[in-house]
Amino acid sequence: MQQERIELIRPQMGTARALTVRRYGTQGKGPKAYLQAALHADELPGVIALHHLEILLKTAEENNQIKGEIVVVPFANPIGFTQYVDMKPLGRFEMRTGQNFNRHYPDLCKELIAVVDGKLGQDPDANVECVRVELRRLIKEHRVNAGPLTDLEDLRLTLAELAIDADYVLDLHCDWEAAIHLYTSDSSWPDAADLSAQIGAEACLIAEESGANPFDEAFSRPWVELRRVYGDKFPIPMATLSTTIELRGEQDVYDHLASQDAKNLFAFLQRRGVIAGDPGPLPQAKCTATPLAGVDRVTATHGGMIVFSVDAGVHVKAGQELGYVLDCETGDKTPFSSRTDGFMYARVGGRLVVPGGLLCSVAGPKALPGREGLLLTAR
Repeated sequence: MQQERIELIRPQMGTARALTVRRYGTQGKGPKAYLQAALHADELPGVIALHHLEILLKTAEENNQIKGEIVVVPFANPIGFTQYVDMKPLGRFEMRTGQNFNRHYPDLCKELIAVVDGKLGQDPDANVECVRVELRRLIKEHRVNAGPLTDLEDLRLTLAELAIDADYVLDLHCDWEAAIHLYTSDSSWPDAADLSAQIGAEACLIAEESGANPFDEAFSRPWVELRRVYGDKFPIPMATLSTTIELRGEQDVYDHLASQDAKNLFAFLQRRGVIAGDPGPLPQAKCTATPLAGVDRVTATHGGMIVFSVDAGVHVKAGQELGYVLDCETGDKTPFSSRTDGFMYARVGGRLVVPGGLLCSVAGPKALPGREGLLLTAR
């Protein structure tokens, strides 16, 4: 194992932040997997899952079982780790700009499409290598041409540089109160079905583009766009499986859960040839993929106190009462429900809501009216 500390740009006098990066296996040899946690710095189940995974990786490396390269960033957001208000960590948005830490990653699609023109052929493996050479070059040029960077911009670029040429990008998050679920590209399904089954995902939400270029899409969309432009002429695999994995809810920080999550991630890496050994039989899938546009994000019609009658992680029917919002001043109770049959994979963690505030999310089997196009999900 090699450990690296990457210093980020100092945002102000007397301050310093850094990323810790650990590498297992041999750089440039075999398939590459990139895993990170806590990009939203108050989402910690992924941090403890990677802690347990690294115990397994160290043993695997000692036994010469790592056939490829594994890059682990155990906490991906040192900026968010320092943001507290009234003793509460605020790790989803940068407080200076209000920007989501999981948005606005470098979009290299247009430049990539232009620079590979005339360089692709009929060998899919050669095409993958050609594209990755250009991606590594373009991300470095992006830094050079960006001009003065803020620490947030530097963080985004640094993470992108670490993951840009990976075969597998696994970004570990969590929701407020939730079942395990994941997000990935339409073009990565059903390739991601074994990952979904292995981790026990109860919802798998797919979209080519959800809006504002979140971390996972920064690595899947270049392949999607290349295939769209050149796919009729040249064989271009969907060479990067990039996902956001939501490991239950923000309070689900337990060794017994994290240990099992780590074993599942390890088994996935074995099944994909990154680590040697028998991953065992693939668990039976708990779900199939459904469109992100099929998610009904149930919202409140007025402010008040949320009283749920249904837990996260259950199947519900359209129109079924999922709870109510209580206005204690007037005594009004307003029930809420989903517009679709589906799986209620997440609900909010707080119990106060303002008009239009999110209450819960239900994954339905098909797109809902008005949900086409850019989706800007909660991830």
